[in-house]
This record gives sequence, C-alpha cells and structure tokens, in this order.
Amino acid sequence: MNIRQRKLVANIVIVLFFTIAMIVGFANIKDKINRSESIRAMELLGKEVLQYRKDFGSLPNESYILQIKEKIGAVRLGQVQYRAAWIEYGSPPETTILAYAKKDYSGFSDDGYVVLWLDGRVEWNAKEKFEKILTEQQKQLEIQWLQEHLRNERKF
Repeated sequence: MNIRQRKLVANIVIVLFFTIAMIVGFANIKDKINRSESIRAMELLGKEVLQYRKDFGSLPNESYILQIKEKIGAVRLGQVQYRAAWIEYGSPPETTILAYAKKDYSGFSDDGYVVLWLDGRVEWNAKEKFEKILTEQQKQLEIQWLQEHLRNERKF
C-alpha cells in the first residue's frame, strides 16, 4: 500500500469514528432532553392537581388529568398511570405515589420513572427503586385492575 492509500484509509477511519461518536452523543443528548421535558410536564401536571385539590378538597378524576395533560401538551410524558382511586384517606403525602410514567431509553441513559408524589414533588426514580416503592403501596385490587386494563389494551 502506498502513502496515499494509507492516508485515505486513515481519513476514512477517523471520519467513521467521529461520525459514530456524534451519533451516540446526540442520541444521549436526545434522551436527556426527553427526560427533562418529561419531568417538566409532570411538574405542570402536579401544579394543576394541587390547585384542584386546594380548590375542591379532593383529588381530580382521571379524565381531568387527561384533559390537563392534553392542555399542557405533555407529549414527552407518555402514558401516565394515575393512582388517585387507590390512595386511602390519610395517606402520607411525602411517601405516596400519585402518578407516574415509565420512560425507556436506548443508549447510556438509564430507564426509570417520572414520579409525582401526593405532596406535589416530582422526581426521577430508577426502575428498581420505583418498583419497590410501588409494590409496597399497591393493594391486590389495584394490581388486578391494572392487569385486566393492560390485557384489554392489547386486544385493540
């Protein structure tokens, strides 16, 4: 191989390496942006829920949540699981999950959940940590309802 061919191969390898690095980098940036937008959307949803609770003394129903989600344009939030129907009166607000949305990412970003607590806080939880907390809070009736609901969604 002569010098020109070696330089051409070296240039191709360098361009290929930087192209792959840029693709991976932008994919991870996209995941970080989607994650922060999901958190922001859940915070807006949480503010609306807290305002409703302040005005009417109770939590809104799920159709109200869907209307608010549509109104604020929370497209990056995904499907929100709203748990108001399963929360008992007197549940501690700082440790009770009101709503959550599962977020799966490709690349280096970890999968997890955007969680809205009953006190209005929004945070990102790793998958294992969240599932442990949710399992402690869920009653058998809620689990059965979710299984039936998911089964019916798959039929359509």
